[in-house]
Amino acid sequence: MRYRESYLDLAWAIITPLVLLAVYGVILSQGFNAEGSCAPYLSTAWTGLVIWTFFAGAVYQATNSLVSSSDLLTKIYFPREALPLAEVGVSFVDLGLGGVTIVVLAVAQGIRFSETLLAVLPIVYVLVVWTAAAGIMAAALSVFVRDVAHGVNLVLRAGFFATPVMYDVAFLPEALRWTASVNPIAVVIVAMREAVLCGTWPDLGLLTIQGAAGTAALLLAVLYVRRVESRMVDVL
Repeated sequence: MRYRESYLDLAWAIITPLVLLAVYGVILSQGFNAEGSCAPYLSTAWTGLVIWTFFAGAVYQATNSLVSSSDLLTKIYFPREALPLAEVGVSFVDLGLGGVTIVVLAVAQGIRFSETLLAVLPIVYVLVVWTAAAGIMAAALSVFVRDVAHGVNLVLRAGFFATPVMYDVAFLPEALRWTASVNPIAVVIVAMREAVLCGTWPDLGLLTIQGAAGTAALLLAVLYVRRVESRMVDVL
């Protein structure tokens, strides 16, 4: 439904990060000499872009899902968190397509895979739970405070540069590298690069902490929606 009546259909899931890669990749690689630590820069940047495009797209769409479906919410009851979760599910299809392109590009650049690919499963879990938690909470808050949607858009724009999407963590000043351990999306990007491109095991302890924190955040977001859902219809 998202790409209906468009000539390129699902190709838009690849075109969007590809355009960003072409623009920011040239600037960073040529102007700032950015490079990957253990893999060609193109694969390093593309991996980050695919993950960020999923996260940012899913959270943005989820944020507006309840407000844009006000007619449906006022006519029938269903778990309100279903709508933002549906947006995350749709974006997951785009993530799957992007994941295929990561593998194709890595093979084309001569990267050899190892058993560390098994770490992709917990990495994706961390990514999905944090995306779902952020999407549900933002969607619920935007019902009561419409400025939330604008705030989320601003945070996503700033987060693109604050997160090592187009550059390696080593590119960050040493005083700011701790942010890569606190930011769950940064943790996911770094771990994915290590597991897929570098052939090394990511920090499984850090992934476990982020996975547990993301799961708790998701549960709290759902509980918050259940607590305020009776007031949503009145506000909408």
